[in-house]
Amino acid sequence: MTDLPQPLLDMSVPQEVCSISHVAGIGHCYPGEEVTLYTRLQLHVSVPGFRLLLWIPDGLLPVRFEAPGRTLPSVAPSPGGRQILWSIATEVEQPAYEFEVITRVEPTVVNCVLQTRATVEIESGDDRRASVGESAAVSVAAKGRYLKYLPALYERDDLMTRFLMLFESFWRPIEQRIEHMHLYFDPQMAPAEALPWLASWLGLVLDEHWSEAQRRRLIASAASLYRKRGTPQGLLEYLSILGEKARIIEHRANNLVLGADSKLGQGIALGTENVPHTFTVVLSGTSQSTAVGDTQVEQRLRRIKAVIEAEKPAHTGYTVRFETGPDMRHMEG
Repeated sequence: MTDLPQPLLDMSVPQEVCSISHVAGIGHCYPGEEVTLYTRLQLHVSVPGFRLLLWIPDGLLPVRFEAPGRTLPSVAPSPGGRQILWSIATEVEQPAYEFEVITRVEPTVVNCVLQTRATVEIESGDDRRASVGESAAVSVAAKGRYLKYLPALYERDDLMTRFLMLFESFWRPIEQRIEHMHLYFDPQMAPAEALPWLASWLGLVLDEHWSEAQRRRLIASAASLYRKRGTPQGLLEYLSILGEKARIIEHRANNLVLGADSKLGQGIALGTENVPHTFTVVLSGTSQSTAVGDTQVEQRLRRIKAVIEAEKPAHTGYTVRFETGPDMRHMEG
């Protein structure tokens, strides 16, 4: 492992003044590959100027630079590596600065870990400077992994080593995707574009108006919702995932009285105001106001109706109602 240079200054910058982040684009690589070093400086207060010093060890060769305003740095040799310096002398008011250094990994005969360090110096008055820094590590393998599948004599063949590295770099993204295939089946980790495909495995159709968070939560809750399908609890949970606060009123016989004068038979209803096999979904208007405009209200009602039609028992009817006082809306199912 490459030793880092000692900090130039003992006085550290308070966190309320600035913070620095420094990472390498890839953590494992081979000779000849390019590695991008990303440095981000976040300023929380206005400062009269700053200097960003990036130390790069031997084994990483700087080839290109990207900085705010296309500012070119000064490059100077340093014990065990190189120093790259950007200096901003004018008063700084911009909240964030991003710097990139593209490096190429130099040949090596042994595996090694190369450490880089980014340090920012802030003017603190009285010709004094305060500094803060952060390090990043790059692991370099001298030979490709595919050599272990060949006889040992090929390890001494430099041409074969470099030849196999080409295929390894081509196939690495595919291998990484295969190694992390299980994440594609996790609703919380799958890429957003894969959610409709994942939902199709569960028989779900995702509405384009639903947010990504709602889609992920719905897919994750699919098994639980299927167990409760056709029940008031299942419908309420489905609507809550979509951000709808609701309650369900089931309509049963009213004023049911059984006695000596009661008559039962075809066409006889038990009780008065009896509407069998129906229910009302009462929705709160707080999550999405019903007073914005008729178009938005009707679109919301259509989405709610589609959910109810999919989740209710086939023989039942329903009514949707918003509890919003004078703006109350109805929709018969």
